[in-house]
Amino acid sequence: MNIFDNFWFYIVLIVLITQYFEYRKGMTKLDRKVSSISENEIQKELENVKQRLVVLERIVTDKNYDLNDELSKIKGN
Repeated sequence: MNIFDNFWFYIVLIVLITQYFEYRKGMTKLDRKVSSISENEIQKELENVKQRLVVLERIVTDKNYDLNDELSKIKGN
């Protein structure tokens, strides 16, 4: 190996090490963010999602709601 082969090897090694530490820093930041969310907030958000799902199911299964008519109205405008 000549000196240039060693040079590029060390450059790549430095870049990989730098990227690894950036990754670890990002993961630590994400871990802190996730752990700061309380169980109560998670339950509230889950309840909101459930309520929205109930509304969507009602819209989709409602016999009076005709999606084709709604789409036709949108296309007509």
